[in-house]
Amino acid sequence: MAGAGQGHSGREHTAEPRASGRARGRAAGFAQRWVAWSVRRGRLLAAVALVLTVPAAWLTAELYRKLSSDIEELLPRRAPSVIATDELRARVPGLSTLGVVVDAGRADRLPAAEHLLDDLAARVRTYPGTLVRSVRVGADEEKRFFDQFGPLYIAPADLAEIQRRIQTRKSWEARRKLDILFEDEPAPPLDFHDLEQKYRRQLPGTAGNHARFSSAGAAVSVLLIEGTESTARLAGARQLVSRVEDDLRRLGGPAHYASGMRVGLAGNVAVSVEELQALSEDLGISTVLVVSTVLGVILLFFGWWIAIPALLVPLAIGTVVAFGLAAVLPLGIDRLNSSTAFLGSIVLGNGVNFGIVWLARYAEARRRGTPVEPALVQAIAGALPGTLVAALAAATSYGSLAVTQFRGFRQFGFIGGIGMLTAWISAFVLTPPLVAWLERRAPRERWPSRGPDVRRAEVGRLTQLLQRHAAPITIAAVALTVAALFEISRFDSSHIESDFSRLRRRDTGTSGEGYWGRKMDEVLQRNLSPTVILTDSVADARGVAAHVRRDEQQPRLGELIAQVRDIDDVVPPDQPARIVEIERIRHMITPVVRAQLSPDSLQLVDRLLGQGPLLPVRLEDVPSSLTAGMRERDGSIGRTVLVFPQLTKRLWQTNELAFLVGRLRAAGAEGVTPGHRSGRVAGYVPIASDITRTLQHDGPIASAIAFISVALLVTLIFRGRRTGLWVLGSLSLGVVWMLGATLASGMKINYINFVAFPITFGIGVDYAVNIMARYRQELANLTPSAASSDAAPARLRLEAMRRAVHTTGPAVALCSLTTILGYSSLLIAKNRALSSFGAVAVSGEVSCLSTAVAVLPAALILLCATGAQRLLHSGANR
Repeated sequence: MAGAGQGHSGREHTAEPRASGRARGRAAGFAQRWVAWSVRRGRLLAAVALVLTVPAAWLTAELYRKLSSDIEELLPRRAPSVIATDELRARVPGLSTLGVVVDAGRADRLPAAEHLLDDLAARVRTYPGTLVRSVRVGADEEKRFFDQFGPLYIAPADLAEIQRRIQTRKSWEARRKLDILFEDEPAPPLDFHDLEQKYRRQLPGTAGNHARFSSAGAAVSVLLIEGTESTARLAGARQLVSRVEDDLRRLGGPAHYASGMRVGLAGNVAVSVEELQALSEDLGISTVLVVSTVLGVILLFFGWWIAIPALLVPLAIGTVVAFGLAAVLPLGIDRLNSSTAFLGSIVLGNGVNFGIVWLARYAEARRRGTPVEPALVQAIAGALPGTLVAALAAATSYGSLAVTQFRGFRQFGFIGGIGMLTAWISAFVLTPPLVAWLERRAPRERWPSRGPDVRRAEVGRLTQLLQRHAAPITIAAVALTVAALFEISRFDSSHIESDFSRLRRRDTGTSGEGYWGRKMDEVLQRNLSPTVILTDSVADARGVAAHVRRDEQQPRLGELIAQVRDIDDVVPPDQPARIVEIERIRHMITPVVRAQLSPDSLQLVDRLLGQGPLLPVRLEDVPSSLTAGMRERDGSIGRTVLVFPQLTKRLWQTNELAFLVGRLRAAGAEGVTPGHRSGRVAGYVPIASDITRTLQHDGPIASAIAFISVALLVTLIFRGRRTGLWVLGSLSLGVVWMLGATLASGMKINYINFVAFPITFGIGVDYAVNIMARYRQELANLTPSAASSDAAPARLRLEAMRRAVHTTGPAVALCSLTTILGYSSLLIAKNRALSSFGAVAVSGEVSCLSTAVAVLPAALILLCATGAQRLLHSGANR
């Protein structure tokens, strides 16, 4: 954020009067020449601004038009999961699904729900093939297929188990007839329900006679629409969702079929549309709130209508130009993602401070009766050095994110850093001629005169509070710091968010896709979005699948994987041998054995082993739903392995997620033929894992770079004196409080709210810089005859700090308030990731402002009041 050394405070970052005088002299000379030229050439500057703004606005609109909510947009292009996902999209048609879910409310309404979905399905089947690949209200096709070929899909080990159980029962029956059973030896049960349950989970359509996607217990019925490559992209997804919603309205909605029914959408197509819609709505609301509240605060503070266009027009131009530059510079930014989409509001909230600083100086000069152009000269001369340092500090903190590999961070850093610089340039290039022009258009504008001693006679409440309660404030700060450090000491990987469903829109779990997705999962009892392992040959895929199945036997991994599917699960190998084995088992089930089975068990056995003649399965016999994700664009099949995760929350624990992806990648490397490429793991799960891992790696790097760069800048400002340590101490304290409050609230660090930490270094440091710079200036003014202000007695130091807080505190608070308003606009966002960023960033602003205007002055006042001259000499004036 820009520094706040405005008309109330001044902002000179040097210690001694002569050095300050030379700096002010150079700034005044430049300001005088610049104002004279810019006021004369105002029309030229306006024309240049227009020429830059028009194409920049078009480029900005293009960035937002291509706004993407896909999380892979956050990762570097070379991330393993991104490379694998790009390959998956190039090789395999899009695995996109839209579920239409009807909640009947009661089981007796279920036929009405199914009737609605039948009517809708008839309409969806007329959609173009570019949108829809298949439409299903049940697994009838799969049921017919497995009724005919199901026995061939029973694993050899399970066939052997069936044979063993039958043989054991036959042996018992034979011994019973011979009367040679052991005493009380029970009959071995002929129960195959465990095997039936196993294949019910693995093979759709084997759940019984009713293969409809309906659940009487849940009173829910589902229609599944398999999309195409088009619906895997946002434009196609929106088109499909829009057509389905229109057809539901044309059918009269669920109420036309039965009262009390509700309908919703689920699946990855619904997720992408829902999240982008929420993101777009949040951006609009955020921008309106930022502009209206910031301008309202500015108008209230200045009491001058000219301040509104004087600040708004240059700021809007600077913000648009920043996005335009980001689009044309070779930065790899061709669209905005969920991390960078809200940067417009942030740049507006932060960038306005540069204009506030110099406009406040201008307003003070005009109140003293200074004419327009001399007042412009005084304002620019006084504000330019400090705001330049502030802009560089903010740009540097944003830029620290640009050195990471995480695209969400890089783009945020590039756009934010450029935005801080363009906002500063527009404030000093465009605002002077604009203010001069506005002043000429409002000749009746009168500035109330204010005597030089008016403010000095007004002792602020904050100043009195600090003087009277310096010790309690310092003690409270120490206590808060200890509590924050305790929270920080407990930080581990569990505090990093890996369940990205928690970052979706707020209402998704109560009325959106999250709610309807749970109902669809309850009916289907399986995950529709597999993780895909890509290989270069069928043999490699078989080897990888074998390794995954071997690892799946481990309890930890087995609880995360529901099913592994490769070509052998689609077209069973060694079918002639299996047919012979199944026929042998059939012959073992003699009429005597069948008589021992309950009707239930008999029906189950007949379903497992079949009754008609067995023929080998051909690839063309297999339903397309079973080959989805395996059949490639070139017509080949069998080079991919599908791993379906369990429907368990354990999957989204950071350690479990990393473990699963690590084991899948290891299997991809170990299972291929020596010398062949390792299998590539693609899908949502590896992307989520890579985001978490990259955040853990790049987060500390970005934070360290931000702090080091800000520390170097502070050292430069204060010329290596230890006063800079007070500034850095205040900043560090604010960031510690910020992190402690975040962890204490239970909020996890995610890929969006993390960026609040490094940028807080550059924005939050300015508050302490202003307080200490003003303190040094006042101390120098109070000791003009001293060879060095170091010799000032404690009472003068106390007075200097009192004046610094009294004069600079309101200005610092105003600049912080505009930034807080920018962040706070995100608190009401539907997208919980944006909301979490707003919460963390606001806590950082409040923490850094509090340490700068309260804790830092209180500590120095306490030292002065206790007469700790040596400590004060080494800590504040060296």
